[in-house]
Amino acid sequence: MANSTGKNHADQRRKGLAFLDELRQFHHSRGSPFKKIPVVGGKELDLHALYTRVTTLGGFGKVSEKNQWGEIVEEFNFPRSCSNAAFALKQYYLRYLEKYEKVHHFGEEDDEVQPGNPKPQLPIGAIPTSYNYQQHSVSGKFLRKKVLFFPYIF
Repeated sequence: MANSTGKNHADQRRKGLAFLDELRQFHHSRGSPFKKIPVVGGKELDLHALYTRVTTLGGFGKVSEKNQWGEIVEEFNFPRSCSNAAFALKQYYLRYLEKYEKVHHFGEEDDEVQPGNPKPQLPIGAIPTSYNYQQHSVSGKFLRKKVLFFPYIF
């Protein structure tokens, strides 16, 4: 029985390292490489475990919407002295995993400009195929208030 547990742990470690390699390649291709694994509560953050748990719960958007970061923190067994662990996990997920999730989990296109592969732009004078009507909307709080001025007559 102990042998299977050791084998399972080794398999998890192998999957985690393969995930890190793929994540590093993803960031390198986007021009945002990272060398160090983030540290929370004095120990390296298991990015593979974090990614797996968040995607299991529906992804970054759903976890944030339901404010489940506190639940996720409990699974990592950080020391009680690490009072900002939920905030740290969310920030590290945003920095290292959110774009990766969009591309690899949800299948969205990577809209980030790649180094050496700029976004195609319309030629000068070209007419765009859509119009952004929202650019003309101004909320009420930004409108100027009408001030009446009565000059003094002496």
